[in-house]
Amino acid sequence: MDNKIEVPHQVATLMYRLVEREYRCYMVGSSVRNLLIKEPMGDIDLITDAEIERLEVIFEGYRILEQDASKGEMVVMAGGIPVMISRFRCGKDPDGAPIFGEILTEELEQRDFTVNTICADLNGNIVDPFDGVSCLEQKPYILKAVGEGTPADGESEEPQETDSSITRDPMNILKALALMGSGDYVISTRTSESIKENAESILTVPPPQLRAAFEEILAAKRVSDVFLEFKEVIVTLFPELSAAIDYDQLSIFQTYTLYEHLCKSVGCSYPDIPLRYALLFHGAGKPDCQAINADGAATYYGHAERSMILARRAMERLEAPKELIAEVSFLITHHDMGELLDEQEAAALLDRFSAPDIRSMLLFACANLRAKSPDNEQKAAALKKLSETLAVHPRRPETR
Repeated sequence: MDNKIEVPHQVATLMYRLVEREYRCYMVGSSVRNLLIKEPMGDIDLITDAEIERLEVIFEGYRILEQDASKGEMVVMAGGIPVMISRFRCGKDPDGAPIFGEILTEELEQRDFTVNTICADLNGNIVDPFDGVSCLEQKPYILKAVGEGTPADGESEEPQETDSSITRDPMNILKALALMGSGDYVISTRTSESIKENAESILTVPPPQLRAAFEEILAAKRVSDVFLEFKEVIVTLFPELSAAIDYDQLSIFQTYTLYEHLCKSVGCSYPDIPLRYALLFHGAGKPDCQAINADGAATYYGHAERSMILARRAMERLEAPKELIAEVSFLITHHDMGELLDEQEAAALLDRFSAPDIRSMLLFACANLRAKSPDNEQKAAALKKLSETLAVHPRRPETR
């Protein structure tokens, strides 16, 4: 891994203005990380020990897009590139306002993961007190919470232990799961343990913010892996799913436990939010509806309606839009229908349902079948093909 990056000259010009006045200034965060791993740079952040009043003077003549003295930050246009410049911080006061500091490691301790604490100076030299670079040496990258290790602090005689970013801010739990879901990161053992131990802290996050963070995970590529590994977080968020953990469905058509099946069905689907919500909850009501026949097999009459009720309860708690709740409720209520359809039957249903609704039923059935057993692949593929026919012919699929 390189120990140096090329700082864009427009950004270097801003940094030079600070350094020549004997202020410290570093490029930090995702832009440095992305340059190290040869990905698009993205948003650019600079941190400095200069006060906001001095920044106003130093960058007089530049176009200032935004400025917030209470946060000690401004956004400056540099050759067509917006650059966020923030003053060093060392924490927050009881009201949540930033406390400004003078020490780089104290600023970096406030960040989420070590890969986002990597800095670069004016000349592009890497400054890495929390050893974030080592987490980027091979893909998938390693995600470690800030505070998991002891920083190599070059600004004080003794290195300082820090609180874990997981215990400090519950949003970092959800950020970690979203990054894991992207497929680009694996979460370190110690950070995983901390996430599971502190799962209940996510309930302190306001519902709209919590739902937005969860839906980022829900749309992720490796969502089923996240749900299976961090069931403590998912069940904390949705206690309606707690009975599904280790639940034996007592069916020859099901290979997995109920929770495993629900998670895998989400992962087998397109990254459509209503569809994935419906798949996550479509069997949640089964434990309440189980009946055992004489052969020892289970039936679940009425479980679709019960699952729909549980899904609505959970989504209302997260203050989800009524339209989203209605769409998820529709899919759960009709989730068995898609598996039974062929092209003619789907065409006949156009008198009752819209083509997008029928297509969603088919995509639901496709994911649900794949998650039940690998033996269902042929049937699932046929349903997927039928759903594509509906997409091409939105009013009515052609019949053979």
